[in-house]
Amino acid sequence: MRFGLRIPLLHDAENSDPYHQTYALCLAAEKAGFDFVSLTHHAFSPECQTSAPFVVLAAIAARTTKLRLATIIYVLPIYHPVAVAEQVATLDLISSGRVIFGVGIGYRDYEYEGFGLNPRHRGARADEALSAIRAAWATGRFNHQGIHFQIPDLPAVPMPVQKPHPPIWIGGLSDPALKRAARFGEGWISDNMQMLGDAAEVADRYRALCAAEGREPFVCVTRNAWVGRSREDVVRDWYGGVVDFHLGYRRAGYVTPDPAGIYDRLESGQEVGLEEFTHDRAIGGTPEDCIAQLARWRDRSGAQAMLMLLNEEAGYEKMLAAIELFGNEVFPALG
Repeated sequence: MRFGLRIPLLHDAENSDPYHQTYALCLAAEKAGFDFVSLTHHAFSPECQTSAPFVVLAAIAARTTKLRLATIIYVLPIYHPVAVAEQVATLDLISSGRVIFGVGIGYRDYEYEGFGLNPRHRGARADEALSAIRAAWATGRFNHQGIHFQIPDLPAVPMPVQKPHPPIWIGGLSDPALKRAARFGEGWISDNMQMLGDAAEVADRYRALCAAEGREPFVCVTRNAWVGRSREDVVRDWYGGVVDFHLGYRRAGYVTPDPAGIYDRLESGQEVGLEEFTHDRAIGGTPEDCIAQLARWRDRSGAQAMLMLLNEEAGYEKMLAAIELFGNEVFPALG
């Protein structure tokens, strides 16, 4: 299994290099053996701060040598495919071929409305954009006549380093999203909230669709994750934050199965232990705990990659320590 790390933008307004801590986390991740780092993406979203992920990833590329650079997930349909293809290809050139292009259609209607677009068209716009981008990278020319995009026969400049193009990973749980991933992508990205059994079932549906398309599947699962020297350390530095993360999604209307009633108990103020909460839901505990949990996710879901989301609220120093502990004591045990 390949491991990725979602990198937070840690903004130090008093420093002449305001993202220096973010860059340091990337360097630590590269040294620890993470395969890729990722930035999320949203427009008109102050809490996200990653409306221009390709710019930040270019800065990370300039400071690293091996880390692959992922957009998980870039809201593709709100932009024109020519502009997106140019940015991805430029980042691939800057990084000497280290880009993973992760895309989805998003769920925030205001992003579409802000660009004067109808959110109901996002699926169709995504399909057209992916078709136009893949064709341009395959042929070296744009030439697309669709409902949402009309592009005359023009050269695609620049072309990416990776051939035939950077891998495209596509997120989403719906049948149209899985079909999109099987048809247009080199990989599928899970969400962060499903329990292991549900994620494994969706991964199997995606693999069946890939078989029907005659394409090779690749599964990347995303999980909240943390490792500490003791479970007490993990509870202190991570547990409250990950509980808030999950309950925040639930309060926003995200529907996820809760067969053990964990969320209901937490909402009512009942105590739920670390082991009970993380079981088939997150990766968190001592190095030994994380090794067992990651092996279980790998074996049950068949995932080839896992993207880990750390607790930004723990602060730079503790995130750095967790990254180093993953590299020193967790990854070597997983082969």
